[in-house]
Amino acid sequence: MTSTPQQDPPAGATEDPTARERLSWMSHNSSRLIIGLIVLLIAALVVAFSFSLFGSASANPGNLATSGNMSINNSAEGAAILTAVDLLPSESSDGTVAITNVGDAAGDFTLTASNLVDTPASPAFSGVLNLVITDGTTEVYNGPLADISTVGLGTWAAGEARTYTFTVTFAEADGNEYQNAETKLDFTWNATQSTA
Repeated sequence: MTSTPQQDPPAGATEDPTARERLSWMSHNSSRLIIGLIVLLIAALVVAFSFSLFGSASANPGNLATSGNMSINNSAEGAAILTAVDLLPSESSDGTVAITNVGDAAGDFTLTASNLVDTPASPAFSGVLNLVITDGTTEVYNGPLADISTVGLGTWAAGEARTYTFTVTFAEADGNEYQNAETKLDFTWNATQSTA
């Protein structure tokens, strides 16, 4: 009986590992394989996000909105414009006041009289006193002190100033019934934002 002679593998050739050898190699190197796979996965994610997410930023800090105001400067704030003491028939007395629009916008200005009180109430001294209010050479009111209520003064630009003169005159024809009489009233300056 003749046997077939075994042939040696060619020089430089290696045999394929058996399944057992492969499992043994994987069990010894499994942690290295897992770490390697994780590193490859992280690297792939970094590359993907580095090249696919574009960004930009631009800031506008400190934005602000404020409201303006309507405001009046009164040179005689809190005090009487006119104090006429010991008037005799036909005599006059006057006083002046400067009013300025110190607000941020044009305003419609008015002057309002209120709280008129005569002592004694009858005969009313305010009925025989004539009041003239002038803005420079322009009369804005001329009539009995008792009749003044609200006087329109027009539209003033921001920063505009006007000086008003108040002159009160005791009528010449009136007599003794008004001795030691007194009249008082308040004046209020008003401004509202102009819509013109």
